[in-house]
Amino acid sequence: MESVTTVEAVTLGEQASTRDEAIARVSGMLFDLGAVEAGYGESMVAREAVISTYLGNGIALPHCTYEDRGLIKRTALVLAQYPAGVSWGDEEDVAYLVFGLAAVGDEHLAVMSHLAEVLDDEELCARLATTADEALVRETLAAPTG
Repeated sequence: MESVTTVEAVTLGEQASTRDEAIARVSGMLFDLGAVEAGYGESMVAREAVISTYLGNGIALPHCTYEDRGLIKRTALVLAQYPAGVSWGDEEDVAYLVFGLAAVGDEHLAVMSHLAEVLDDEELCARLATTADEALVRETLAAPTG
């Protein structure tokens, strides 16, 4: 069984004109994995209207509203990389790494804690934002196994 902090799908070199396009991409990835039901992407967009999921260091972690958590079938985490960046609401907030999250119960806490540890390094985030090496991304984001 995979850890809840495992990034199940990674796509590099994506392009999007808007935050909503980037959200559609990661919600589609979650849907394709069977982690969420149709409508999850719309809930992710609605969540952004309430509070931004931009975390800093070029990272966004869109997820659904509390009311729509019934659309989640299982916990899953995906990543779409945008080397040119995507404006994430405020002018100065530009996301290069967009993680799509679907989490059952409190499993989002483990995911967010793990990502905070790994992605607190500004230089590392900059490297992950532009690398074409999927193995580097997966190894960097892998949860410790001990």
